[in-house]
Amino acid sequence: DTEKELVLRTTAPSSTEVQRPMAAPSKARVLGVDDFLPVEEVRKKPLLEMTRCGSTLPANQPEFVNKRWLTETGTAINNLVDKVDDDATGQRVSPSALIGCSRAGKTRALREIGLELRQKYNRPVVYVSFNDATTYQLEEAASSSPLDSLLARIAYAIAKPEVLAGERLHDKRKLRFTTTEDAVLQWLGSNDCVLLIDEVNNLVNSAMPAIRKDPVAEFLRDNFISTAGRGWVCTTHVTDALKAIDDTYRGKRVFLYNSLPVVESEEDLKKLVYEGRRLTVHPAYYGLSPGLIMTSLVTGYELDRKWELALEKLSEKERSFLFGE
Repeated sequence: DTEKELVLRTTAPSSTEVQRPMAAPSKARVLGVDDFLPVEEVRKKPLLEMTRCGSTLPANQPEFVNKRWLTETGTAINNLVDKVDDDATGQRVSPSALIGCSRAGKTRALREIGLELRQKYNRPVVYVSFNDATTYQLEEAASSSPLDSLLARIAYAIAKPEVLAGERLHDKRKLRFTTTEDAVLQWLGSNDCVLLIDEVNNLVNSAMPAIRKDPVAEFLRDNFISTAGRGWVCTTHVTDALKAIDDTYRGKRVFLYNSLPVVESEEDLKKLVYEGRRLTVHPAYYGLSPGLIMTSLVTGYELDRKWELALEKLSEKERSFLFGE
């Protein structure tokens, strides 16, 4: 049931929640391959995202908009999964990325692609998130790394139910489990697998060392890009976030950037406007983005206020550059 596999992203916590001291976590347990579900069983596991509320979308949730985009994008990504590097021609397989602004529906689109790959093409899919709404952000130790963060999330996504039993998904604390690269590779074996990473910009960002051989980029290349039957798809706010990965690939693997779906018809719009909800402005005001339209309907989110807040944060030099003030 696809509705049970989708998780509702909640609004930001109140200031009192943010200021509440975090409980001291127990030392993270390192999971091994025996703690993971077999790859075949991962096909049946809900796409796990540990959000603050952990609730599923209601049965009357809007249908995903739009289906044409999902079919075309899902087919293109599935075809890419079967490709391999060609040493004779020098052609290299490229990763895929969904690009869009905040609240534009990147997370929903990525999860729908995951469901499409599972249900239509029978691909094992592992979904991990660095989304701000997830509570299992690592309080990084000095010795930890972005690759450690990625491996820990993979461990949660593929762990057996009995291993996760008792884990309070919306407790504000460190991850109780982690794993090693060797354990993940042993689990993968020679099986097909597609890795989905939501908001990779929070993993690979400007704070990462600008080094030629980035461990995250190498791990993804060697295990989820250049091997037949494997794939990697991510979402990000900005293309700059992928610079460390681009540097490692030295321009040989050009990211395939996919735009997000848009409302293409009145029928699409009717799928979003339900339960008596109504738009107060033309959908073009939101760039015909299903995500922004839905956010506006549910939370009253308005773009003009967001712009006002952004303008207030501009420095005098930035205002002068933009507006000649």
